[in-house]
Amino acid sequence: MKKIFVKTHNYSQFEEIAAELLSPDSEIGPSLAMGSGRAGRGKTEVAKYYAVNSDSIYIRSLPVMSPSMALREICFELRELRPHTSQACLNLIEEEMRRRKRLIIFDEADLVPIQVLETLRGLNERAGCPIFLIGEEELRRKVESRTRITSRIRRRMEFAPITQGDVALFYKQSVDMELTPEVLRELFKRSKGDWRPMVKEAADIERAVKATGMDNIDLKGLREILK
Repeated sequence: MKKIFVKTHNYSQFEEIAAELLSPDSEIGPSLAMGSGRAGRGKTEVAKYYAVNSDSIYIRSLPVMSPSMALREICFELRELRPHTSQACLNLIEEEMRRRKRLIIFDEADLVPIQVLETLRGLNERAGCPIFLIGEEELRRKVESRTRITSRIRRRMEFAPITQGDVALFYKQSVDMELTPEVLRELFKRSKGDWRPMVKEAADIERAVKATGMDNIDLKGLREILK
């Protein structure tokens, strides 16, 4: 199975919002965005793919992350430095953003204490750096609990479930299989809109198909493999 990235509607919307945050127009008004959705909707893959293919900063948070840890991680991604004090971190980030504005993508933001989100909100105001918060549904609750943060959110997006078209494209590009309409409908139904079970089953199907020497699979064979 080849490692590929399917450019879904979620990715297109993420890309559009990121472009707006980086636009000179974002200097008028807030430049924070929030993307949320249940696990398995491809949030992290979208964020990482965008970051790798741009000069954005990608930060993967941890539940133990403090405001100073968050600032130091941003500094490291900007200049491979981790200053010892928060003030030194702020000075470095401000300097870098004056030199070249870059988007900060903060993934799994639902896991961090609210103080970290407040720090990012303050950083956005002070350094003028656009920030895209990504997380599960809990992120919305945390953000909405603080008016100071909510009022700074310029754009919001909800990561939607995968579509039948996404499943078909994944199998074509990653597994080199053209699915029949019946098989496609069955696989889409089994995925329940999430990437993880769909990818796991794709690996099982590819393994079984290769073992039998077949080029494709019918509905009966599918159900036999995944029973």
